[in-house]
Amino acid sequence: MPADKSVSKYVREILDQDPSLVHELQQRKTAQREIAKKIKHQLIDSDNFPEKDPVKLEGNVAVAITRYLKRLREQQEELLGVKRVQDVLKKGTTEVTDGLKHYKINFHEEAERPIVVNEVITQLEREEISSAILNHQSIELYVKKMSESTFKESLKGINEIDVIKLQDSLSLLKLVLPKKAEEIPGILAHVSSLLADQAISLYDTMVLHSDHLIIIFVISEQHASKARDILLKLNNDVQKN
Repeated sequence: MPADKSVSKYVREILDQDPSLVHELQQRKTAQREIAKKIKHQLIDSDNFPEKDPVKLEGNVAVAITRYLKRLREQQEELLGVKRVQDVLKKGTTEVTDGLKHYKINFHEEAERPIVVNEVITQLEREEISSAILNHQSIELYVKKMSESTFKESLKGINEIDVIKLQDSLSLLKLVLPKKAEEIPGILAHVSSLLADQAISLYDTMVLHSDHLIIIFVISEQHASKARDILLKLNNDVQKN
C-alpha cells in the first residue's frame, strides 16, 4: 500500500474518532496546520511511519486533512440538498433589468380599480413595467426609467388614486427555472444566501408560478454588476434587458 494512502487512512480514522478536531477545522482556518503537526507527531510516536521524513509526513497529513474536509463538505451538502438546487439552477436562465423605479398606486374608490388594472396590464404587455403586485387596496409595480413619463401620463385623468414613488435606481433579477423546481426546497434560500454573502441586500423578492418557476429579486442598482456575476455561475445564460 502506498505510504501516502496509509497516511490518508490513518488521518481519516483519527478525525472520525475525534469530532472536536473536525469542528475546530471547520470553524478556524488556521487550525489545519496546527492539527497536521499534532497528527504527524501521533504517527511518529506510534512507530507507524518511523522511516518517513517529518516534513514530508506533515505535508501528506495536511493533504489528507484537506481531502477529508472536502469529502465531509460534499456529504453535508448532499444531505442539505444543495446539489439538487445547484443542478436545477444550471437548467434555468436569468434576466437582468436595470434602471427601475418602485411605484405604488393606492385606490380611494373601488370603481377606479378596473381602469388602472387594465392600464397596468397593457403596459406590462408592452414591457414598460417589469413586475406588478395587485393587493386589495393598492398596486405595487416596477417601472422602467425610460417609460416613467409614459406611465405617469397614462394615469392622468383617473380620479381617486394616489401615485407614490417609493424608490429609485433598482435592478430586477429574474430567475426562470423549470417547473419541476417547485418540488425542490431551498432554491430561494440558496440564492439569497449567495447574495447575502457578498453584502447584497434584497429590496424585494417575488415567486411566480406558471409553466415555469419564476423567482424575482429586486436589489439596489449599485449592486447589479456583482449580483450578475454571482448569477452567471448559477446557470448558463444571462440576458440583460
